[in-house]
Amino acid sequence: MAVDTKVSFLLSTVLAVTTLAATQAFKAQLSETKGMTILGGGVSSLFFMFVLTAVGNLEGILMGKGFELQLIPEVAFSLVLSMAVASSIHRVFYYVLCCILFWLSSTS
Repeated sequence: MAVDTKVSFLLSTVLAVTTLAATQAFKAQLSETKGMTILGGGVSSLFFMFVLTAVGNLEGILMGKGFELQLIPEVAFSLVLSMAVASSIHRVFYYVLCCILFWLSSTS
């Protein structure tokens, strides 16, 4: 079931903020064990997806339906933001690597 671009923008923004708040609220639990670290990388990957969807929908609203997301400004911004969120939970690079690997596995 498809929704309107404005509704999709609102939903993806709310889900991104909720995901960010949940990761910050459960920061201690997500960094306790290796399994929870991998789960945190997956949650950060979901944050990336929500932010990228919100950015794409915002550009669709502002610039028209024919506008497409580009790799460098939009995708790179969303990926850097999600990696910053992942590293704010646990400073180990393994956490950020899990976020990137989950993102790469979801694109193929």
